[in-house]
Amino acid sequence: MTIKTKAFILTVIKYNDYDAIIKAYAEKTGFTAYYIKGFFRNKSGKIKRAFFQPGAILDLVAGNKNNGKLEFIREVQPAYHYKNINTDFDKLNTSIFLREILQESLKNEQADSDLFQYITNAFIQLDHIDFYPDFHLDFLIKLTQYLGFAPSINTVGTYFDMENGIFTENIYSGNFLNKEDSLLLKEYLGTIFDSNPSIKVDQKQRQKLLQILLDFFQVHIDAFKMPKSIKILSQLYK
Repeated sequence: MTIKTKAFILTVIKYNDYDAIIKAYAEKTGFTAYYIKGFFRNKSGKIKRAFFQPGAILDLVAGNKNNGKLEFIREVQPAYHYKNINTDFDKLNTSIFLREILQESLKNEQADSDLFQYITNAFIQLDHIDFYPDFHLDFLIKLTQYLGFAPSINTVGTYFDMENGIFTENIYSGNFLNKEDSLLLKEYLGTIFDSNPSIKVDQKQRQKLLQILLDFFQVHIDAFKMPKSIKILSQLYK
């Protein structure tokens, strides 16, 4: 059985000498691993290696056994051609970071068309817009809505409860942000969810917000690994 679906390529892993395992998030099948025999040997044919750059958005005709095993790709065509996301230094490094986040966040995700559209639209937006240094923060916060653990901006309190995603005055044994970090997070969340005028954050605040969000993901996603590219990202926006 085969299925036609769009897919967002997360990573390409070399298998044996010439084969590859492609990990992707597909609109109709969710997180899926594909096996391509001779991937690193053949440069021609239907399955072109150049199509499978991490971050690529593709139209696939692929196997759909849905038994937890590797699927096979029968046909592939690009669904979108990036303009400068792979040549603009800031955009490239931001996209690398976001792909690492998605690899960790989507590894157990089922098909969700809204989630797929959010991811692909965000990368297309990054490709088109004039770059701004808070793009990755906005992306992470909005991603939590689709993953089911968005922080609640409507709760009242001085301290942010990382486990329940709410602001509260009731401090007990658990994982809470301090007063200063909670205020910073709440103000920034207001710019995302309440359409308030964007607050200006400096480099120190930007790094603090990023660490808060990564810790928040780690609390809510099993075995979430911190992205390796965070060190590069931290150097970009000084």
